[in-house]
Amino acid sequence: MNAARATPDSSKPSDPSVLGAAVPRDDPSHRFVRHARVFAALTLVSRVLGLARDALITRVLGVTPAATAFNIAFQFPNTFRRLFGEGALSAAFIPEYARLLREDPKLADRFASLNVGLLTLVLSAIVIVLEALIAIAIGSGSAGAMEEWRLALVATAIMLPYAPLVCTTALLGGVLQTRGRFAAQAGAPILLNFCMIGAGWLWGYLLHADAHGTAMAVAWSVALAGVLQVAWCLFDLRHLVSWTRSAEGTREATRRMLRRMGPVAVGLGAVQIATLIESWLLVGWPLHFGSTILGHDYPLDASAGAVLLNAQRLYQFPLGVFGIALATAVFPLLAKQAHDAPAFVSTLRRGMRLSLLVGLPATAGLMLVADDLTSVIYLGKRVTIEDTRRMAWVLLMYSAVVGTYSLTHVVTRAYYAKGDTRTPTKVSVTTVGLSLILSTALMLPFAEAGLALASSIAAAAQLAMLLAMARRRLGDGGAHHPFDAGTVRAGGVIVVGTILMSAAVIGARFALAALGFAGESWTSAAARLAIETLVGLAAYAIWALRMNREEIHWLRERA
Repeated sequence: MNAARATPDSSKPSDPSVLGAAVPRDDPSHRFVRHARVFAALTLVSRVLGLARDALITRVLGVTPAATAFNIAFQFPNTFRRLFGEGALSAAFIPEYARLLREDPKLADRFASLNVGLLTLVLSAIVIVLEALIAIAIGSGSAGAMEEWRLALVATAIMLPYAPLVCTTALLGGVLQTRGRFAAQAGAPILLNFCMIGAGWLWGYLLHADAHGTAMAVAWSVALAGVLQVAWCLFDLRHLVSWTRSAEGTREATRRMLRRMGPVAVGLGAVQIATLIESWLLVGWPLHFGSTILGHDYPLDASAGAVLLNAQRLYQFPLGVFGIALATAVFPLLAKQAHDAPAFVSTLRRGMRLSLLVGLPATAGLMLVADDLTSVIYLGKRVTIEDTRRMAWVLLMYSAVVGTYSLTHVVTRAYYAKGDTRTPTKVSVTTVGLSLILSTALMLPFAEAGLALASSIAAAAQLAMLLAMARRRLGDGGAHHPFDAGTVRAGGVIVVGTILMSAAVIGARFALAALGFAGESWTSAAARLAIETLVGLAAYAIWALRMNREEIHWLRERA
């Protein structure tokens, strides 16, 4: 394959990206690895707290229609965050802000001030309109087939103000990232987790409120967290940016940003609309219309949304801790190196190899421990062992996207850094259509697990298309190929390590069963999960160190 062929440029011993070649310690690509470590460490804290949050809230809400209603409502602010905060605007803003910061720091301050103000005003106006529409829907008495549909509407209205706040936080985070500061944005979700944990614990455990009352309390805590997150990022920026009302000289930069933003907004908009359709129509159908469709039984029940979204949170844990952290850290450096093809490709290769080093074993490990993991995180209070089995089956279907999405995030940001927002957009729109078709077809035989399987298949197709076009669009017309021989060889070696790790985990599982650790209690599941995880980590670490993996040295290096 062309991807396995080293170009003349990449075959030189002096090329730092070739496997086995020493990378100079002053190479700029060291910087993003250091930033990725910081971002990943804080993200790990956030994700651990997020797991505690999800475990608590799932226990107090149960796998019930009320839990489905709350999770559906939470999709709205998350859609705004992904589309405006961490998606289209950030992808267009960071490259332009990085250029202005390099050429004219005062103009960069005016550019940042203008965009933060515009984002807040525009999204606030959208939220006001949506709040009015929700109020009309609630007032009209259109509560659907179940009271939980009204709960979903009320919870959505409460959490909608979080949308402009979290998007502003993401844009402020883009300013911080470009200036080499990653701690504040990575730590912002910690505030959300603390707020939701506090509300869930107080109402669900101390006050013994019912599921509806607890859901309302947690919704209010989400809105409060948005205010705290904006204040947190502004505090970290207090000595870095001179905020101003002047927009002098920012017109051309803003136009360039909007031209880049347009295609990304279209692509991400299609993705997020598809997500909302899946949440509010496919998953929310039983809440609003009942258990039948055209006289036939609907393939999902009213608790399917809770099962689906709880499983999503588990696969998002490893993806967020390293996959998204790595892509977030590499993006500003790729944007700065976009004009320097050799440096750009060197950084991209390093990002892809680090993504594979963690993404592939994370995918395999999650598939192997899915049943025990769901029991340990969620079993208890209103959640039964049957509920955890349903979530484990869905998590198994989702597991494949961890490694896929990890690599996709890095490659997509490479396109954005080059100013090419159209290619990822076209790919996203294509895969959105595929995902909706597959979701509709696969939920008939597999219920909620079919929706998860559809997501995994669509994610694999998206990555395949992005990689197929990478040589021409990211490799300077092929002169600097992103997939040199070293990168392809490294991927193959990591696959072997993942297979060896999986074999060790499977062996540990058989041994534990022989020793009597086969029960379905929380204690048995926790013991199995702890031992199998330690065995897998040890096996993979020993393999990586014995093979003297270059990626391990990158993670350990200090600038």
